[in-house]
Amino acid sequence: MQLRSSLLLLALLPLPLFAQGMGMGRGIGGRGAEGGGMPRNMLPKFATAKELEKFNAAEALLQDTRRLRLTEPQVAQLTALRARIYERNADVLVRYDAIRRDYRPPAALTGQGSSASAPPPTQEEMMQLGDQMRAMMAIGDQLLAQRQEQVTEALALMDDTQRDRARKVLDDQTDDARRAVPPLPPRDGRRRP
Repeated sequence: MQLRSSLLLLALLPLPLFAQGMGMGRGIGGRGAEGGGMPRNMLPKFATAKELEKFNAAEALLQDTRRLRLTEPQVAQLTALRARIYERNADVLVRYDAIRRDYRPPAALTGQGSSASAPPPTQEEMMQLGDQMRAMMAIGDQLLAQRQEQVTEALALMDDTQRDRARKVLDDQTDDARRAVPPLPPRDGRRRP
């Protein structure tokens, strides 16, 4: 039963995610592969919807008002853009939040508490887990795609003296956003940069 669950997990989870969280030769309870254990701590972490909501390009620039030396009209424009971005992302984040609220990986896969004695997940649990993970990753990809437009809009409000600093602030925030939700693996099997 454990072997079948392990094989099913491999089929459902993208290989880069599986390898990312799994130590070589470790299994539940610290047993190695020879102990027949399933790897633990192999599941990626997903940010909450509230955490994702904070990745608003206009908000990042408003938080850096003093160093960017934003003018009053720029602050007003960025404030309006911030509200539009929150509004555009609202439906997507509601869908994400509904999925994440129900996302409860089986104890045997999390490495928390008494997972060493936890029963292996059922096929149904694994299928549901895989569907939830793929859905959250797809929404994360959608948010990152929308973010490119938001960054362009925010940078358009900067003058030439502010643009380099603003781009750095937004690049840092984009990197944080990418770490918040693991991306869907590419269809051709190669990892994205």
